[in-house]
Amino acid sequence: MNDSLDAAQVASILARVAERRPRVHCLTNTVAQNVTANMLLAFGAVPSMASHPEEVAAVAAGAGAILINLGTISPEGERAIPKLLAVARDRGIPLVLDPVFVELSSIRLQLAEDVMRLPGVIVRGNATEMAALSPVMSGANGVLRVTTGKVDRIEGDGRVVTVSHGHELMTKVTGLGCASSALIAACLAVETDPAIAAAAALTAYGIAGEIAAERAAGPGSFAMHLIDALAGLDEAALRARMA
Repeated sequence: MNDSLDAAQVASILARVAERRPRVHCLTNTVAQNVTANMLLAFGAVPSMASHPEEVAAVAAGAGAILINLGTISPEGERAIPKLLAVARDRGIPLVLDPVFVELSSIRLQLAEDVMRLPGVIVRGNATEMAALSPVMSGANGVLRVTTGKVDRIEGDGRVVTVSHGHELMTKVTGLGCASSALIAACLAVETDPAIAAAAALTAYGIAGEIAAERAAGPGSFAMHLIDALAGLDEAALRARMA
């Protein structure tokens, strides 16, 4: 079944994020930490990024959602992942996996497999990463596949949702893909339907990217304008781009 969202649905989820201000706990790429935190704040969510194995469970326990990003995985991060999985399982906290460069490393592949043993994980990656994980995802329990690119494709439980918003400049700034996974997690904290949550996050982010590109002189100023556009996004702006 093919689904699509309208501007009112996306705006409703954004309003819930702004009202509830869910905290997203991010075990994430050190290259992307700053941009991820800024995008979450612009979105109305609250970032936390503790990674020490001895405190990560305590910090994540009160989060609305958890993100595990494998971009710059370390021995410390590797030890923290099982503790995050236990917290997510025991407290019913939704979890997003960003399997950065999983095709390049057996360690990353094994960690991704470990994460996907948790039922209902959302996996957000590019086409290459998702292809590398395809054999594992086929046996995973309730995984939602989010493949981002020129057209984003969200697949799970016989449903397909596509999102066709964004701008090429979003590929020219380090960490913007990683930040999209965090925004999905923020929406997942307030929306019970994972596919709708992912589609809303990617639609909002993509439209903010389109707006930012019209204001920017290049990649450097684009990053600044993207934060502003995301923070200022409302239903009227969504309707103008989704008509």
